[in-house]
Amino acid sequence: MSEMNNLTEIIDYGYDGEGVGKLDGKICFIPYTIKGEKVLFDIVKTTKSYCQGRLKDIVVKSSIRQRATCKYFGECGGCRYQHLPYEEELKIKTYILQKQLSKIGYTGAIKIISSDRPYGYRNKLKLFVENNKIGLKRLASNQICEISECKICNKLISNAILIIKDFLKTNDLFNEIYQIIFRQEEKCCLINFYVYHYNKIDYSSLQKALGDSYGIFQTYNNRTMHICGLKSLDIVEFGLQCKFSPNSFHQVNDSVCKKLYATALKYVKGSVLNCYSGNGVLSGIIAKNTKQKVVGIELGKSEHIEAERLKEENNLVNLSNIKGNCDSVIKRIKQSFDTIIVDPPRNGMSKIMCNELSKMNISNLIYISCNCATFVRDYQRLKNFKLKTAFLYDMFARTGEYEILSILEKC
Repeated sequence: MSEMNNLTEIIDYGYDGEGVGKLDGKICFIPYTIKGEKVLFDIVKTTKSYCQGRLKDIVVKSSIRQRATCKYFGECGGCRYQHLPYEEELKIKTYILQKQLSKIGYTGAIKIISSDRPYGYRNKLKLFVENNKIGLKRLASNQICEISECKICNKLISNAILIIKDFLKTNDLFNEIYQIIFRQEEKCCLINFYVYHYNKIDYSSLQKALGDSYGIFQTYNNRTMHICGLKSLDIVEFGLQCKFSPNSFHQVNDSVCKKLYATALKYVKGSVLNCYSGNGVLSGIIAKNTKQKVVGIELGKSEHIEAERLKEENNLVNLSNIKGNCDSVIKRIKQSFDTIIVDPPRNGMSKIMCNELSKMNISNLIYISCNCATFVRDYQRLKNFKLKTAFLYDMFARTGEYEILSILEKC
């Protein structure tokens, strides 16, 4: 099998929306290609069962191919679909999810919730600093693609990138900072600089250049401190007063997140156990909108502290937050619940968790996932549950990812 200028026709789509072709009988995954196109590609990785390719040239171009909005598309590893109309991206994501769910025998409809804005929606961004560059990682690489803006991010984030780059250059700080995280809510933005050494960097000129809509933080050795400007992001979600720090978890697409929460509320019945509850926002929203008991379980210390603060500030007397590993807590919990919500990390739930859920006398299980492959695996581990309804929330428009909300009932 040659390593350069291989020719194939794109016949399908892979898990992240990459085109699928064949070469000498072996499956080839080639990003940024469209079904029906004939392309030349280089092989960048090969295994016994498949190879990964890099697009070199398009011999036969699809009629729906369009020019990407972002000048870094194809270099930066973030977006995967800018070469396609947004409507086509949704079709492909739906097709990919349908293929995954067919593995567990689900052939029902998938309800699609699109992003109101395919660009300018993202409220969080992680940038890397290395070799006098600020940027994102290249596709399947640790090398940095230097950027001056990000088209899918909110403007407060995107507009700050060049200002920060000038600040680092002027003050010779490229070797002091290795990562920068932005968090935005509405018209306010927090910026957290991760530093190699505990140095008191003077950020006053940067704060002045950014303006009153920003707050600056610094993290050293996993300890974060406020430096200047805004101290928190304060918003209202479904009547709930929320206060976010730069390290708080919140879904990256505000409008789609609200729709996801609204659906979760719609399917909640009676008392609720919310596993992997994070900083307690969804638990708090449910508790605010019901008189039934709500219990959240979360392992992270800082997330638990934020959940407790949210509970106190909103006077949610029917909410309890338990700090601990879901696997162990669910074994010893004595209360019964009408609804259980799980929103695990990308690697899904453990076998222990699936077994414990299978034993419980519940009729309503809501599974929220950002990885359909681990959802399918967990569903196969669960006993006596049937998938009734599936939603695809395009939380990460233009990228290869999306969020799933599934309603499972005991059978």
